[in-house]
Amino acid sequence: MKTSLLLVCTLLVCLYGSALGRRLHLGACALTVHTHELRHHFHQIRHNMLTEDNQKGVRLLRGDMMKNLQATESCCFLRQVLRFYIEKVFNTYTSSHSLHRRTTSVLANSFLSISKDLQACHVQTHCQCNAETMEKSDAIQANYNKLEPAAASAKAIGELDSVLEWLESFRSN
Repeated sequence: MKTSLLLVCTLLVCLYGSALGRRLHLGACALTVHTHELRHHFHQIRHNMLTEDNQKGVRLLRGDMMKNLQATESCCFLRQVLRFYIEKVFNTYTSSHSLHRRTTSVLANSFLSISKDLQACHVQTHCQCNAETMEKSDAIQANYNKLEPAAASAKAIGELDSVLEWLESFRSN
């Protein structure tokens, strides 16, 4: 009896912790992001995005580019990446699968929510952009614009794994 009660309590604590989201520290900006939920939604469509990606030799979001950012640049870069996904990628993506449309809508809404939190940091001057960060953001958009719109959006959504991995690196324990 005690063992089963302990097991139930442990399970509830784990579920409660995952529902809260994680506190991320991007330079001087701290915000709560539900990376677990983002990953869950991404994995629902990941296989399809990778299948639709007919530009295997092209990378929009290079992991080394994100990992080499200074901590002070991370907030600005995330703002730019979220804006890119909200304004370009999710607006362009179309699918005949209702699950994919719903999932990308959930991801877009989540990105919009995170973006609003980042805007508050920006207003408080905790999230300033420098020229190098803007150049990186512009390079992502330039590579995206070189591709046909449907292929570009599928590629960008397929590369969300890199963004989520990068975001998770800012978790505070």
